[in-house]
Amino acid sequence: MPRPSQTFEGIQHVAVKVSNLEESLRFYTDILGFKVSEKYAPGEHPTLPVGLCFLRCSGLHHDLNLISFPEEAGDLSPLRKADQGPVADLGYHHFALMVRGREEFEAWREWIEENGIDIVRGPVVHSPTHPEGDGTWGENRAFYFCDPDGHRIEIFCEMARFDDQTNGIEPEWFADRLRKEGYDPSQYAPAPPYAGG
Repeated sequence: MPRPSQTFEGIQHVAVKVSNLEESLRFYTDILGFKVSEKYAPGEHPTLPVGLCFLRCSGLHHDLNLISFPEEAGDLSPLRKADQGPVADLGYHHFALMVRGREEFEAWREWIEENGIDIVRGPVVHSPTHPEGDGTWGENRAFYFCDPDGHRIEIFCEMARFDDQTNGIEPEWFADRLRKEGYDPSQYAPAPPYAGG
């Protein structure tokens, strides 16, 4: 059977293992403004001995799922069994939250700092060719911080618009972005299209 012809609409949600469900819930609701769709304390749901909290920042049921494994669940938890192995042990690097533009980006940066949360990287512009670029890719303006368990979170704006035909950044998008930021677009060009497989 061939792969379905439709592409994915996007990555919809992230599930994060946390050490303290209530502490993490306060962080994601009070600091980041997520709303609770459903919450189950460890052992409250009849089919799972874990703590679960489904959070949303959109109109969907959940965009983020917090999972807490109590010690008493032991190796009997079906989720813990499924999570064993080197891939699960390595975890993920970060997840990213997109905001509408620079003004909202700066408001979030100030809010995070006002709440005593360290920014561990940034603000940066992920770009090999933007005059403020850090040499990496995506063209997005970003900063990073951590939740109470050390999970890294990125808040970003202005991700590059991509042209599927050329497999590169849309030149019009790049030029318009530079103009808005006060740079002369004739002095800079987007990174060349990706030619890899």
